[in-house]
Amino acid sequence: MQDHAIRQDVRGTFLVEELRTFRLDSGKSYAIVGHNENLGLITDIWFGSFETRDHFRDVLEFICDRFDMGRYHLWLADLRHMSSGFQESEDWLAEYIFPRVIAGGLMREAVVLPKQVEDLPPGFDVFGSASAALKKITDGRVRGFDDLEQARAWLLDGNRP
Repeated sequence: MQDHAIRQDVRGTFLVEELRTFRLDSGKSYAIVGHNENLGLITDIWFGSFETRDHFRDVLEFICDRFDMGRYHLWLADLRHMSSGFQESEDWLAEYIFPRVIAGGLMREAVVLPKQVEDLPPGFDVFGSASAALKKITDGRVRGFDDLEQARAWLLDGNRP
């Protein structure tokens, strides 16, 4: 069984430690939540398919619970290796998750998306799902990137790419 760890580029850029690995019923990991408490940063890194809406939402509920504790104000979501779309959760993200993390202290979230790829399998559109969700959150706290260094510059320094 192949397992995943926090991606080395994310670990090196943000000095992130793992908080929790989320696994499918088969045991395969589909997301890892990490953090750098000194930076007030929480991360979610996705791998492959999360298979169900509930699996997707479990990760985000876990992150909300951490924001509720008041320890974080920055969030990095790495969707570069996610192979599931989340169209059916876009409204839930905009209407439930983001108000909750904002109330918990969110100042900025950088969403790292895969570069636009052609010839994707039917139903796969992480870029489209994330872009549509980002458009519903219009106060400027959340920005999408396809480059980790640009995401870091904006997230940690507030510099626009």
